[in-house]
Amino acid sequence: MSSKTIMRAFLQQTQELYEKAQNINSRMEANEEGIVEALEALFARRQEAIKQLETFMRQKNFQWTLEEQAIIEQVKIIDEKLQRLLNELHYAFLTQIQRIAQTKEVSKKYNGAYQTMATGGSFIDKRN
Repeated sequence: MSSKTIMRAFLQQTQELYEKAQNINSRMEANEEGIVEALEALFARRQEAIKQLETFMRQKNFQWTLEEQAIIEQVKIIDEKLQRLLNELHYAFLTQIQRIAQTKEVSKKYNGAYQTMATGGSFIDKRN
């Protein structure tokens, strides 16, 4: 497989990642099940392409062709947009997870206050 073929695949994978990332809702519960995992799988495939390209780059006297340099520029543009989008999603998800954790903690404290109360149903009047 040539470096040009791998570079084209890398561009296509980067475009696909960006398109799929745009379809992820910042509200976690609004996303289809498995959408984030599908994005992770795309990142793994793209990482394999990066490893293959690194193999070419290690060859003595390796140089990118003009077409490959143009593809690299396209990848850079898309990758910048993708990085911003992923950072926004990460922040939104992190904020939601923190809220969920806080809600669980408050819920535990609230429920814990009633755990020690006797619920036997008997009442003893200590008046004489």
